[in-house]
Amino acid sequence: MKLAVWSYQAPAHVGVSKAASSFAGVHTIVRAPKGDGYGTIMLAMFERLGVSPPLTIAALTEASLAGNPADIGSVIADVDRRFSPEAIVVTRSATALVLQEPLDGEIGMIPAGTIRADIVQAGTHPVRDNEFSAFAKTVREIVERYAEDGQRRTPEPSVNLIGPSLLGFHDHSNIESMRRLFADLGISLNAVVPLGASLDDVRTIGRAWLNVPTALELALPTLDYLRDRFGTPYLSAPPYGELGTTRLLTELAQILEIPRSRITYAARNAKLSWYARTVDAHALSGKRVAVFGSPSAAAGVARVLHDELDMQIDFVGTYVLESGEWLRSAVEDIADRILVTDDYRDVAAEIDANRPDIVFGTQMERHSASRFGVPCAVISSPAHVLNFPLGYAPFLGYDGANHLGDIVNQTQVLGLEHHLIETFGPRGQGSFAEAAPEGVEESVPAASADLTWDDGALRLLQRIPFFVRKKARNNIERYARERNIACIDEAAVLAAREHVGG
Repeated sequence: MKLAVWSYQAPAHVGVSKAASSFAGVHTIVRAPKGDGYGTIMLAMFERLGVSPPLTIAALTEASLAGNPADIGSVIADVDRRFSPEAIVVTRSATALVLQEPLDGEIGMIPAGTIRADIVQAGTHPVRDNEFSAFAKTVREIVERYAEDGQRRTPEPSVNLIGPSLLGFHDHSNIESMRRLFADLGISLNAVVPLGASLDDVRTIGRAWLNVPTALELALPTLDYLRDRFGTPYLSAPPYGELGTTRLLTELAQILEIPRSRITYAARNAKLSWYARTVDAHALSGKRVAVFGSPSAAAGVARVLHDELDMQIDFVGTYVLESGEWLRSAVEDIADRILVTDDYRDVAAEIDANRPDIVFGTQMERHSASRFGVPCAVISSPAHVLNFPLGYAPFLGYDGANHLGDIVNQTQVLGLEHHLIETFGPRGQGSFAEAAPEGVEESVPAASADLTWDDGALRLLQRIPFFVRKKARNNIERYARERNIACIDEAAVLAAREHVGG
């Protein structure tokens, strides 16, 4: 059944591919049928690499399906000859596992000295692991294999950034945002792992004074390993929002003995706290929102919306089942409910039942929310190609806080627009009459089965701008149901409007 519906996470072989192919000089080979080879298409389309992605699909052939052993050795030799990688990571999909192909034996039969690259067999399980767990395990395996002992700390404070990868949500921008933060504090970036890290970078990963994750669920195995092997401490909360970034930098400054005055300098262009004091932001105060996504993103964004923009958190959720308890501990003081599910239909049902003012979620929530007339901002993978921007659009650090403020501002109709509508009149009145764009349906939404509207109420509803009319009707009907009003008249519409603050 899971194969028949959308899934938040891809299979394990995609997680291995994302992790391994993110390292510079590492090539991934996936033994899989052609239908499982969409990773190369995603890399080419979303990342816009301009070159062939460092990923090869060793397609299952008719001979393989007939039970003959896979000739994986020839694929490895071809990759080694064409791309000259330093390491080749080999994994297989669940379909290849079902065929019980003896990859171990095939790789072991490759004559010594014929392949220049190191051959690394991924230690993940194609079925028991998922995209996130396979990614986290693969990064740790490569770090464990290539990190060298005997490394002295860098002369000046330095950090490793753990977690960014190819196909990571806004990861290129997040790296740049964090790089700017560290530079403002006089801290060098020792390595970014895995995105862009060479195996030489991995060999000296133990030189850093501190490790910082961009997504704890992806970085934790590597963070724990580096702490245990090199004694390198790590911070556990990625810097979402202005307050979250300041907290992280304060903790970092204490550990690295950096003057706090540098934090003030790093925050010189932070604007979210200023925005929170503006008239437009005041219109957001008390708005009900739902947040769903990867654990770090869901917890981080929920904190920003609640602590910095004074919004009411209806529910916070994640599709990473293993991180449910972590998410609960992170947000239980600000969220009415915690939702842990990997079925998008459960999330859609919550949105439908509660009708929050805004949803912050994945691409799936964007689709679901649109069905109910609820605005939605995408803040987490899985995401559409539109969420792989060409420009600078971080979610972490002070620049990320500014960007998140823009997202909120653009997603909701704010106070200034309400003010203009009140000043110049609703659609169809006065010289500033507002017409619906060509092709947009202007009719009143269909009536609900359990409620009736009189003609006066429908006329008021028709005067509401087309782009918020469906949401307004939902709010009015919810108000009527809560008060056992069977027939909605003009008085009920005006009372509902007053109730929701508009």
